[in-house]
Amino acid sequence: MPRLTATRARWAGTALLLALVGLAVLRSHLGTRLDGFTVDEPWHVVAGVQYVQSGDFRLNPEHPPLVKLWVGGFMPATFVVPPPQAITEKAVERDLVERVTYLENDAAAVQQRARIAMWSLNGLLLFLLGLLLWRALGLPWAAAALALLALDPTVAAHLPVVMTDLPLALTLGIAAVASALLASSWRWRWALAAGAGIGLALAAKHSALAGLAGLALLLGGAALAGWRRGGWRETLRRGARVAVAGALGLALLWASYGFRFHAGPDGSDAFNRPMADKVADLALPHWRDGIAFADRWQLLPRPWLWGLADTVRAGIEGRGASLHLVAGSWYEGDAPWFTWPLVVASKVPLAVLALALCGSVLLLLGRRRGAAMTPAARWTLAAVGAAALLHYATLLGAQGTYGGVRHALPIALAVLLLAAAAVGLAVAMRRTLPLAAAGLLLALAAAESLPEPRAWEYHNLLAGGSEDAWRLFSNEGIDLGQRFPEVRAMYERHVAPSGLEMFSSYWFGEEQAQAAGLRYRRRVLGMDDSNVEGVYEGWFLYPISRTVSVPYWGWDAEQAFRELTLVERRGFVGLWRGRQVLPESRAASLYDTVLEYLYVKGGGDDALVAARLEEVQAQLPHHVGAAVELGNAYLRLGRRQDAARAYRVVLEHDAMPLEALVRAQLEQQLAQVADEGTALAALRPLRNPWLE
Repeated sequence: MPRLTATRARWAGTALLLALVGLAVLRSHLGTRLDGFTVDEPWHVVAGVQYVQSGDFRLNPEHPPLVKLWVGGFMPATFVVPPPQAITEKAVERDLVERVTYLENDAAAVQQRARIAMWSLNGLLLFLLGLLLWRALGLPWAAAALALLALDPTVAAHLPVVMTDLPLALTLGIAAVASALLASSWRWRWALAAGAGIGLALAAKHSALAGLAGLALLLGGAALAGWRRGGWRETLRRGARVAVAGALGLALLWASYGFRFHAGPDGSDAFNRPMADKVADLALPHWRDGIAFADRWQLLPRPWLWGLADTVRAGIEGRGASLHLVAGSWYEGDAPWFTWPLVVASKVPLAVLALALCGSVLLLLGRRRGAAMTPAARWTLAAVGAAALLHYATLLGAQGTYGGVRHALPIALAVLLLAAAAVGLAVAMRRTLPLAAAGLLLALAAAESLPEPRAWEYHNLLAGGSEDAWRLFSNEGIDLGQRFPEVRAMYERHVAPSGLEMFSSYWFGEEQAQAAGLRYRRRVLGMDDSNVEGVYEGWFLYPISRTVSVPYWGWDAEQAFRELTLVERRGFVGLWRGRQVLPESRAASLYDTVLEYLYVKGGGDDALVAARLEEVQAQLPHHVGAAVELGNAYLRLGRRQDAARAYRVVLEHDAMPLEALVRAQLEQQLAQVADEGTALAALRPLRNPWLE
């Protein structure tokens, strides 16, 4: 009879966890049903289909293949994707994937399939995490954790999108809890579970390395602590299990690439930039030398190493400008230490933050109030904390604040687990006050979260709420292009009947606009553009944040909107009508046209390139990309003094701060160009950081 009761309890617990996963998917549907694709999803979808169909990993190597392979397997056999082809630079790759998604396939049907695929993947990961938490912390705590994950707007927003951020947080969480179970028991089953979590995390996103480093330190210390229990034999016994977990994780990473080193099944590596050049672009020597060493000795798959180099280049070293809007203030140079805590705190419902505070108090009081934790529970908190802390430490030294909360999801997961502790420990104490407080805060969290119709845009009152968060933060947690369906609706209501053209500063793909029938046009249509004054008339689409001046960028909102009338606003995006005289915007568009000429059409006329970029630099002297490309053009033309002047302009412009590494690269290039003893032909053009 006791065995039957235990079996029923296990089935009931399993059913509860599955129901909570189902609740998470339902809440996600309600909070994302109005969303279009994010700007990055077509890249991952098309790459995934190509991986599945051809076994070639050349497309989109900057992200590991777990998500892409899963989604690619969900796409129908009728999905049209070209065979692998030679591509140079990311701009060409983006054009390819957007053309395939929006012009050669039914984008709406593709998105629906992709959403189902990601709900199934993330739902499976949620369930596995719940099972592990049940084993480590008990069912009440585990159920509370899944309930909070189901209610959280940011989790709901990421559940259906074909991006790697939520899978990273969930797989890292799985690896952390499995590692905790290993450290508390040293059983082989948990070594294998930890290895599986490690492998999934590595195959999900490169930034898993930070959190996994925290787990490695924790497990290494726990293994060495075996010396006090049983001397070197116990230390070796524990070390063997840790080693097996690590080896299994690496094996799973290799398996995700078909156990091949090269991207192509024929041994080719036709990335959008050659591997040697990609590594040489890195400014930090320890990363450059480490990745080169791993590539030389084939320690990890080359596409994964290429992606790691890309992650370091764009996320850690940065793209040039060094400016961050945090809590309504602009900060130059490195982002302040409190950036990420505030980003996470602004996206978590206030009731959940209160639960996390209560959970912290109960953890301190639990032993004295009848809720002492098991070793597995203590190790779980330590493992999740170590992974989150190392992830946070990496973010502190990175320049990727543009990603917002999606880059900090492992930290958000730790906060939610701490909030779940309030429920789990209250149940263990069996006292009325803690139980009532935890129940009330859970109800308030649901009331705060569920009414939000656009889960991606959710911000709590600390950030001014979802409507006004853009005044305090400027990152992709505000918007990532999902409002395009409403842009199309506004266009059909206002722009189409007028017969006028629409100019846009809201981020969406040109192929996306073309497929939707929008008469959207660039401000500059070609290298022969002569509209130097930047006079435009018609309809103008802007993110609402552009209504505020930003002197750092030379953006004068009063000038930009002086002759415009707001006709309709939908969340973060608004539609204006009128006339603009804005040479700065013309210059920004001209820069994009020059890049297309150089890297898509092949360039050839450097005198023309220099002439156009002089116009750009005259209006946007802080523009790093324009300075680099202008200096490079003069370098190719053999005009030493002009090249030096072009590089120098951005260094001497003091309004927009430069990242230290980019400044150092520019200064080194300028010194070499200015040295009359150095032949210009011997100088390598400087890599434009904005190409990454």
